[in-house]
Amino acid sequence: MTDQLSAPPLAADIRISILSDHEWRICDRRIPDTNAESVLGYIEKTGSFYEVMKLSTPRNLFYFTDLEHAVESFSSAIASETLRRQL
Repeated sequence: MTDQLSAPPLAADIRISILSDHEWRICDRRIPDTNAESVLGYIEKTGSFYEVMKLSTPRNLFYFTDLEHAVESFSSAIASETLRRQL
């Protein structure tokens, strides 16, 4: 992986794939679709929260009150503004 790809993706580098009416797959556009490393994680709507599972930290779940902030969490190093739960 190049230095460019080791940096967190910018918002423009994020691709959202709809899996169902309450589930989304988040990918990095800089990596080809055919490469499993393009998958950054998943978002699932659970009750009133959006649950984020990042593949870079699979034992942590992050919770957001809206989808926009949940998606943004993949493109920045800023910690979750809401709840975080250790599995």
